[in-house]
Amino acid sequence: MKVLTVEKLVPGGYGLARTEEGAVLIKGALPGEVVRGKPVRRKGTLFLEEVEVLTPRPDRYP
Repeated sequence: MKVLTVEKLVPGGYGLARTEEGAVLIKGALPGEVVRGKPVRRKGTLFLEEVEVLTPRPDRYP
């Protein structure tokens, strides 16, 4: 499991975070949020699965 901070939104509704392995796409995550999940590589792209938002944005809709 990795703990990451989302940097920005990218097309497709993904948040983007970076690790030593490269960029990671996180479905539904918002910039500034801290998330934890399992990195999985699919077709050469890293995605975070089993995502838990540890620190949500204050303006996140519940």
